[in-house]
Amino acid sequence: MIYWVLRALTVFTLRVFFGLKVEGLKNLPKKTNFIIVANHTSFLDPFVIGAAIPQRVYWLAIQEFYRSPWTRWFMLTTETLPVGNASEKLVYLLNRNRIVGLFPEGTRTHDGKLREFKRGAALLSYRTGRPIVPCAIMGAQDALPVKAKFPKFVPLKIKIGRPQYLLKEYDDQVDDVYLQEGTLQIQNAIKEMLYA
Repeated sequence: MIYWVLRALTVFTLRVFFGLKVEGLKNLPKKTNFIIVANHTSFLDPFVIGAAIPQRVYWLAIQEFYRSPWTRWFMLTTETLPVGNASEKLVYLLNRNRIVGLFPEGTRTHDGKLREFKRGAALLSYRTGRPIVPCAIMGAQDALPVKAKFPKFVPLKIKIGRPQYLLKEYDDQVDDVYLQEGTLQIQNAIKEMLYA
């Protein structure tokens, strides 16, 4: 219940003050849950995705967000999972028809350029058979850069790409070559949307 109240407030704030525009909603899979992946330049990124995606998204976040009482409360309230030993929980959520969100770069970029992706999203896709939906967030770095304390009201935009189906055939052991290929496929899908 609290999640949906917070989401409604977020949608209102981002649309009114940041002019949030969403492209590609039709690309979201309708017959299965999925894994959302996106570039990461700002603290605003998960809020932008949460406002754009009509379904609930379960996030993975770095441990530092659990240190202060306020952010810890927020993380626990929104059922955000801390990084580290979270892979089985994410598999559990995906196997129960939940939508999971990840930032494959691992942390925010300081210069806005897309960094090398970690392989976790591809591994989750291979392990669960769920498609990956790539998203490109634009404007968030200008609105709230890494070291800024207060946001600037500049336009935000998110592009939702076509789902990427990585699973070739199920195997208990995921080949490193498949993982690398899948990770590059996801990264290229986001790069194309960012620099189109």
